[in-house]
Amino acid sequence: MNNYVVPVQIDGFTFKIPVSIVMKGDSYYYIVKEPKCDQQCTELKSKAIDIMRQRNITIIDAANNVLENINNKQLIEAVLYHILRDLRGYGVITVPLSDPNIEEIELNNWLYPITVVHRDYPGVRLMTNIRFNSEVEAKDFIMNMSKRGLPRSISLLKPYLETILPEGHRFTGTIGEITVGPTFSIRKFPPRPMTLEELIHLGMLKPSAAAYLWLTAELKGFIMISGPMGSGKTTLLSAIVSKLPLYSKIVTIEDTPEIKVPHPHWVRMFTREGDDERSRIDMFDLVKLAVRYRPDYIIVGEVRGEEVHALFQASALGHGMLTTFHASTPEELLIRLTNPPLNVNVGNLQLLTTVVFTAIRNGKRIVAGIVEPIINNGTVEFRNILMNTGDVDLEKSTKLKMISKAYGIDVKEEVIKREELLRSSKAVDYEIEEVIQ
Repeated sequence: MNNYVVPVQIDGFTFKIPVSIVMKGDSYYYIVKEPKCDQQCTELKSKAIDIMRQRNITIIDAANNVLENINNKQLIEAVLYHILRDLRGYGVITVPLSDPNIEEIELNNWLYPITVVHRDYPGVRLMTNIRFNSEVEAKDFIMNMSKRGLPRSISLLKPYLETILPEGHRFTGTIGEITVGPTFSIRKFPPRPMTLEELIHLGMLKPSAAAYLWLTAELKGFIMISGPMGSGKTTLLSAIVSKLPLYSKIVTIEDTPEIKVPHPHWVRMFTREGDDERSRIDMFDLVKLAVRYRPDYIIVGEVRGEEVHALFQASALGHGMLTTFHASTPEELLIRLTNPPLNVNVGNLQLLTTVVFTAIRNGKRIVAGIVEPIINNGTVEFRNILMNTGDVDLEKSTKLKMISKAYGIDVKEEVIKREELLRSSKAVDYEIEEVIQ
């Protein structure tokens, strides 16, 4: 059993809510122990809300009005917590949304409890003791999310929603019509991007691999990070980006904002949905637009359409490129890139400097492979330069030799220098609020 306390902060109040992770059989459960709201608590809560709305006063003033003659400290806390949770928080999911250990919160069917993904159990869905009392309540919750996130509408004509909550988390939901009842998925993001030092500290990759990626990115290589959902692709991408020179200009292109760049010269672009071709702005449009901003680096959150061709063209023009992709092996990557709908010419793959494969092994996110595409007689060979120890074999890296000639530098010496910097840097302690995405 794993027990800890989640600090839930709402309107200046902090409530310490105990959470337990227990295992029953082959399943894990995430148990939230909120202050119990019995019949008296429910009545006082309803009375306070009525007073607040009738008199147009604040939540606290209304709560003080109904609680002034109550001497039961536990009851006072329960009433105040549930009023703030439902009116100013996120209702029943306030605790997991406040828990920095939680990566995803999901509702697949309102008849069943909500499930979560915990950072200590990557790839595992934990059942919770949190649930909606009715389909209407679940649907109302999703409609409310459409008002709290970025301006995105949801209706019977368009019964799904993709938006970003004020805390930066990605919310995707439906109100039925295209699903059996209301559903949602919330992807949570850490308050700041993790650093390469922290990822090394967590065992995701070795210092030599981090140094290789750092140098490749800085010298405007084309890095693609590929792997399954939840394997740490965006986390690794953000960590690499954080090492780019502060004087450089960076343009990021995303469907929904996930990447955070701690640089002063950062332009952030988003796609836009539309009812017709004229009003729609897709990634292909934005990559072409980004080139006109004269960026040093272009970063695309995830490649999955025709924008991949613009990326290769931008790389050929000398822009540094970083992106993520969904493929778990070099063979799968090649099939997806060179076949419909992407149809990338095999010859263009030599513009890729390196492909990093991330994975989840034994409940831990790792860099499972680093390959460099080499074109031989019109065919592609992916040369793995990551040894079994997790270190990079610099002697096998063809791309580093090309960079060495192009820039007139000793890349082996540069990688070793960066590796020493990464080893000597004091990695920030892995605090509870930091989560790999």
